[in-house]
Amino acid sequence: MTNQQLSPPPRDFLCPITREIMQNPVLLIEDGRSYELYALQHWLRDHNSSPMTNKPLRDRRFVHNFNLKSAIEEYCTQQEKLSFANRFLSFNIRSGRIPSEWNTKPTLKIRLSLLGGSNVGKTTLARCLQYGVQSSFVHLNTAATVGPDLIFFYLDQLYENKYVIIIQLADIPGMERYESCCDNHFRNCHGALLLADSTDIDSLERAELYWYKQLQTKGKDHVEAILVCNKIDLFETNCDAKYRRIFFQRAEHFSSSHNMSIYHISAIRGDNIQSMFKQLILRILQSDSLLQQIKESSIAYDQSTNQKDSARRASSIQLSIQPATSLSSVHDDDQERSSSGACCKFA
Repeated sequence: MTNQQLSPPPRDFLCPITREIMQNPVLLIEDGRSYELYALQHWLRDHNSSPMTNKPLRDRRFVHNFNLKSAIEEYCTQQEKLSFANRFLSFNIRSGRIPSEWNTKPTLKIRLSLLGGSNVGKTTLARCLQYGVQSSFVHLNTAATVGPDLIFFYLDQLYENKYVIIIQLADIPGMERYESCCDNHFRNCHGALLLADSTDIDSLERAELYWYKQLQTKGKDHVEAILVCNKIDLFETNCDAKYRRIFFQRAEHFSSSHNMSIYHISAIRGDNIQSMFKQLILRILQSDSLLQQIKESSIAYDQSTNQKDSARRASSIQLSIQPATSLSSVHDDDQERSSSGACCKFA
């Protein structure tokens, strides 16, 4: 999905009088040219000549040009879609609540999973996206993740000018004893970020031999995956030229073998993080099969929510129409409890 240039309107779509795109074109029979209806009517009130040739008109009749109108409407629809698509491409990933004016709009939820062993920087990466690289939260020491941490984001542009895009980012535990509890996030994710520590070549091998294999076994058929080599800041300063060459070769072999994009990032400095997430999100939305799954899940969730809301409203109505207990019966009950109060005392 790339920014596409809007095309100028064909000359035949422009009214010769107003020089604007026509909305209701009519054909002047005598000169055979099409004009905007209101513009031609205004012209003929003051002139008895053709707007194009300025020759006197013997026949002032005109008819609607429905074929031209359909062609103009199709052109305008295409240009509008291109405009919406280009605007969407400028989106940024935001945390927090969506704008209140979007509360009634349909939503599409994209599920992303951070996959990788311990100490590759998954939690730091999630914090960087959530709080920004300047936040002190990014630089805090982190304990090992023991359960999938879920963080939610939204895109600040509407998709197709109507859908609110929600991003669910799952930070999956990297320690072996916690991995079995995360199968659901393999099955349900639309995109996966396979993280490796650039200073630890073993983490790259484990990303390929374990995490990628788990994703292929348990994940969706068309899940979008990318290889993320983190800690490029330490890689540049602490690793010698031989190690860097070997690491690059293995990372490129891994990514090319599985047709994956590769990103070298620093979760501490914020290098390439926004662009990496944006590219993954766009690839998911470009996948017809994944987009269809996301839309179907959204429809199913909305239907389930509506059914629950209807059930709650029905329950509230039933409670509201039940007859109120009369004061006299309440008084009688109080007297009865008072008279039998001795049986409630301890012996």
